[in-house]
Amino acid sequence: MLSLLYAILTLPLIAALPNDHPLQIRNNGGLTVYTKAGSLIGTLLPTFGQEFFGGIRYAAIPKRFEPPKPATAWNGTFDATNFTAACWGQGNRAFNQSEDCLSLNIIRPAGTSQYSNLPVLLWAHGGGFWGGSGIDQQANGSYLVQSSVEAGQPIIFISINYRLLSLGFPSGPEAHKAGIENLGLLDQRAALQWVQENIADFGGDKSRVTFQGESAGGTSIVQHLVAYGGRDDKLFSAAIIESGSFYNLSCAHDINAIHDKNYAKLLNETGCANLDCLRTLDIGKLYNASLKYYDQFLPSIDGKMFTKHPAESWSEGNFIKMPLLMGTNQDEGSILSVLGRNNDTALISGITSQNGTSYTMRNSTFPALLAAYPNDPAQGVPLGTGRGLLASGTMDKRSNVMFGDAIEDSPRRWITGLMAATGQPTYAYLFRQVPYMTPISIGSTHAVEVSYVFGDPTKTKFDPSGADETLSKVMRNAWTAFAANHNPNRNGVPYWPDYRSDMSFMSLAINASVAQPDTYRQEGIDIWIQERIVGCSGLSNP
Repeated sequence: MLSLLYAILTLPLIAALPNDHPLQIRNNGGLTVYTKAGSLIGTLLPTFGQEFFGGIRYAAIPKRFEPPKPATAWNGTFDATNFTAACWGQGNRAFNQSEDCLSLNIIRPAGTSQYSNLPVLLWAHGGGFWGGSGIDQQANGSYLVQSSVEAGQPIIFISINYRLLSLGFPSGPEAHKAGIENLGLLDQRAALQWVQENIADFGGDKSRVTFQGESAGGTSIVQHLVAYGGRDDKLFSAAIIESGSFYNLSCAHDINAIHDKNYAKLLNETGCANLDCLRTLDIGKLYNASLKYYDQFLPSIDGKMFTKHPAESWSEGNFIKMPLLMGTNQDEGSILSVLGRNNDTALISGITSQNGTSYTMRNSTFPALLAAYPNDPAQGVPLGTGRGLLASGTMDKRSNVMFGDAIEDSPRRWITGLMAATGQPTYAYLFRQVPYMTPISIGSTHAVEVSYVFGDPTKTKFDPSGADETLSKVMRNAWTAFAANHNPNRNGVPYWPDYRSDMSFMSLAINASVAQPDTYRQEGIDIWIQERIVGCSGLSNP
């Protein structure tokens, strides 16, 4: 589903750590923490006045295509002064990649003790379930922790790895029978369980863990909230979801059939006849074969974690009720859509078929859908670019806005409405800033808010006027305030209303962050909610 352009755009997110990055400025200050698995030693980050513990195993070395198992105790003192390997993934070649990758990293304010009881913000990276890692320094948590300290409500930041591609999301009849289709999600749950059992030793409060994720990470949280029928295992107490959704445009009856076809492609590419062969295949061969279908390894309806499409569980109210901050970016669809279409028929064909796979959709929906999204480039994505057309097709901007609403904006509006209706604190946002030096054809697209949330100037080209940094500081303050208080209103953040009060979202942009009614593209988004979300649950009219 994700385009080649998305792959190109996310490459900077997983670049190698530069030599002058603050996390390279190490000074071993004798920071020892004692956990039930053994003692470990971290290091001081003097630039920030913070302490770092990296490469901590939250699970045992995984066996290929098997669920994670608890980490075993170690003898001596574990060296946690640096990162360890990334999981095998698209774009992760800059790192040491390994199947032994189930680790997490902790940043805490200097002087934190086991009695500090600080709130915790745990980050699950994006990357379409095929790329990204917990050691990507675009998501360097030091600036978030710094903002929390400056605001007088310090937090602990954690980033995690989880398995990707075919190693994290194997598919096909054999994987389904073995119950191993959602290993990457099981890895995340293992990390959350480790935090529950050990974070107090680092000065964290296990009852105040906010699970934060973007793109695939955010989508993971959408799934965890309904996993096992919405069972609350107390793994986290609040959620921040940045551009998370329901995988793709497919309903439950499509998903597993699609994944079975993808499994057949993988077997053909590797020359294997079955899963046992894939278990022992050289990792390089399996990795290279997986890359040919990198955007097709996704969560499945496995009969265990999920017995139905997650949208159905959400529709039925079978989700964990908790404080939620959730949003999207203004021009999400500019890298998520099908391009090169020049008439209505071609556009509809692009909606119902991606990557050579057909998606069911009622023909009666198409006239209303086309009417809701007029053939007017000025109303298309990227917004604010007038009537100018993109290069590949006259329908490109129209396609962009439709795909963005289908994949990201409609789930966001629907989920925030459902959570607010349960009485939980709920906050919505729309990130509208076009980053400095970003091509006009891209706009404020998928994933660009990550740079502002984490605010690392060594990894991001901010406007030299300082306006980008000001917006980034607002967002860092809001995110850490939510982690601490389940309310983003603190320390210079413009008034951000609770979605429960008037269904408004915060529009985030330079010199223009203001609350607005959540009614943009109401007609089109309502169609997507009924057709691709509620419709997936079987609750809509035939």
